[in-house]
Amino acid sequence: MRNLAKGMAATAIALAFGTAGSAHSETTRALTLDVEESGDMVEIQLVANSPVTQQVEYELELVGGSRSRHSGNTSIAAGDRHVLSRLRTNIGDGWCATVEVTEASGQSYTLTAGDC
Repeated sequence: MRNLAKGMAATAIALAFGTAGSAHSETTRALTLDVEESGDMVEIQLVANSPVTQQVEYELELVGGSRSRHSGNTSIAAGDRHVLSRLRTNIGDGWCATVEVTEASGQSYTLTAGDC
């Protein structure tokens, strides 16, 4: 009975850690998007804030009244929060920002904002 209780406790801890691990990976992403809308304009900032020093590749696109693109491959120091790119456009009939990111660990993800 004691081993069964230990096994159940270990399973509960593993499940809790797995759930927390998934949420944790999203909160520790190296890049994030900051958005500011003002009147008929939108400005997005691609912000680096990695918990570890690493190389990151990204492709940013902002579509609104016009289309802007910026890509890069850069080294980010751990805990060094700074803006990698700043784009702005007229909102027009809507806007969409997408960023394709690949971190040094091989983790890839897409950030989006706006009417995507």
